[in-house]
Amino acid sequence: MKLALPSLLIVLVVLVGCATASKTNGLSLGMTKAQVLAVMGQPASTAADSDVEVLRYKLSATGHDAFHHRTEEYFVRLVSGKVERFGKAGDWESGKGATQISKQK
Repeated sequence: MKLALPSLLIVLVVLVGCATASKTNGLSLGMTKAQVLAVMGQPASTAADSDVEVLRYKLSATGHDAFHHRTEEYFVRLVSGKVERFGKAGDWESGKGATQISKQK
């Protein structure tokens, strides 16, 4: 019984670490949706319009934040099935945010 609690804590820390924002380090421009899903897992939600698709993830900056359910929204924007941009919503200049679905001119 004495080993059960520490073992459970170790498992929880490992699992919580899987939901951190560091996963985005495995992304790169031009990746396919399948490659993104392999790195990031299933998104919290998706939106699409024509050839633009946005995958929304709720990730924590650290394992500690994840343990306390503190998350931030991260987005992956795909155009014609390839990653065009990714990151937090505020990572791009105004009017060209990741959450915009419509095509940019």
